[in-house]
Amino acid sequence: MIEWPAFHRLNDAQALQGRIDRRLSALAWASLILAAASGAAWLVVVASNMGGMPPISALRGGVVGTVLAQTRFGQVWAIRAALIVVLALCLALQRSTLKHVAAWIGLGAAAAFVAALAWAGHGAATEDVPFDALHLPADILHLLAAGAWLGALLPLVIFLVHARRDSSAQAVNVARATTLRFSVLGLSAVGTLLATGVVNTWFLAGSVPALLGTLYGQLLLLKIFFFAAMIAVAGVNQRRLLPCLDDVTTDGPVRLRACGQIGRNASIEASLGILVLAVVAMIGILTPGLHTEPRWPLPFRLDFSENPPIVPAYPTSFYASTQSYAAPSVARGAPLYANNCTVCHGAGGRGDGPLAAKLPIRPADLTEPHLFAHKVGEIYWWISYGRDNGVMPGFAGKLNPDERWDLINFVLARAAGVLTRDVGSSISTTAAPVPDFAFEQNGAQNTLSQTLKSGPVLLVLFETRAPRARLEQLTRLEDSPNARLHVIAVGPSPATERVPAIVAVSQDVRIALALFRSPSDGDETELMLDRSGNVRLRWTARGAGGLADTATLLADAARVATIPVAAANHAGHAH
Repeated sequence: MIEWPAFHRLNDAQALQGRIDRRLSALAWASLILAAASGAAWLVVVASNMGGMPPISALRGGVVGTVLAQTRFGQVWAIRAALIVVLALCLALQRSTLKHVAAWIGLGAAAAFVAALAWAGHGAATEDVPFDALHLPADILHLLAAGAWLGALLPLVIFLVHARRDSSAQAVNVARATTLRFSVLGLSAVGTLLATGVVNTWFLAGSVPALLGTLYGQLLLLKIFFFAAMIAVAGVNQRRLLPCLDDVTTDGPVRLRACGQIGRNASIEASLGILVLAVVAMIGILTPGLHTEPRWPLPFRLDFSENPPIVPAYPTSFYASTQSYAAPSVARGAPLYANNCTVCHGAGGRGDGPLAAKLPIRPADLTEPHLFAHKVGEIYWWISYGRDNGVMPGFAGKLNPDERWDLINFVLARAAGVLTRDVGSSISTTAAPVPDFAFEQNGAQNTLSQTLKSGPVLLVLFETRAPRARLEQLTRLEDSPNARLHVIAVGPSPATERVPAIVAVSQDVRIALALFRSPSDGDETELMLDRSGNVRLRWTARGAGGLADTATLLADAARVATIPVAAANHAGHAH
């Protein structure tokens, strides 16, 4: 029998320790058996889900073996199974001469058993390497802190129950020493859980919409509620009862009652901990909140750019488009707009369609800059279910969700194209985003977004014959030392002239980019895009001052390169 630290310098306490040891040993073996059984069930369920078959079929069909041999989950499961064997051996050696060595090995094996769960969770799936260096360690520390706190609560209850029943001064001193030691452990664990919990919440549900509008976020809030309740119960023990138990001058009966109250509170704390684990189990099988569309539950949201900052909201206010803002989506949206929206909003989107004069509320001008002040999720709601008390009808029954997003991308691209016409040879502070598109250049495939990662782009749009002399001039400029400008030229048909700047694109790309030209541009428009794809400068062949000279282009490109890239969501989504 190992002499626990709480029994140091106490005489005649062997009987008490023996009773507690037996209970702790039974608890340890029961926990180990439960871990083994639940782990086996977990493996079968995962294999069943991966194989798309009932659990019995997964066992008979060899899917379990495939999961163990070919998946990271299987590798983690095998490691944890081996650690269970190590823990069983350590428990079996507790009454041998190797009990001290077994105890330390068991402690390490238990910590590894708990920490290994991190590699089966979301923390190990983080794809962004800089964030991965933070997320996975935070997940490991969170698991270790939770295991230490919750794992020590039941033994603490056992200590306190036996001390209360013994009712001797020796037993009260044991309870005092045990509770003080647990207090240090609990404070350290709670601090670690708070810090790592913030990190994990940021990665998996790092926004208010994701917390309030997804089942994952709502369960996470429930977990936080139970955790806060645990802290509140622990606070009562720490501030009110522990000082009474620690004061050796207090009467014995008073200290004994404090011991009983601490035990009852610890039982409540342990019960709340079990509820936390139950919620965590449900969260573990859900997609993280940041990867789920949040359905906003409130009729308002905060927008501090408005006065007052409380503005109306809709269930889809925080939706992100399922169709990326790219040329194919814009091209698909053009006929959808023509067939469903032109009659009210007009062919050009200015709210002057054939039925506009007959409506009690004039249709919105869909080319105004204020369009970009609305969240795309709110536009999606209006297109789906209408607005202005039915003046604008809903199209949820006519257009599927992807078609509605294509329609939105077309409307946004056209508004950006109209907004671009007000951009001149001075850097614009208004962002007018060009849709992403794919192109082929010198036999290689590329995209606008990928090219923008290395610096600004000069997008040259022409309609008839390629401006060969100008493009050769721009190509030499692009190839010059210290130039931070890429040139992409797009014409009306596949490139037939051997000019490096001209790229081959699909008809969808030509349809989308035509929105960024004007009839009076003299057959050529040049747009300088920042690294986020926004038009910052514009020149036309027929515009005042004509096209920019090379020195101006280089100077402007250097300034545009300093414009910060639009912040991307840390979880990898672009909203």
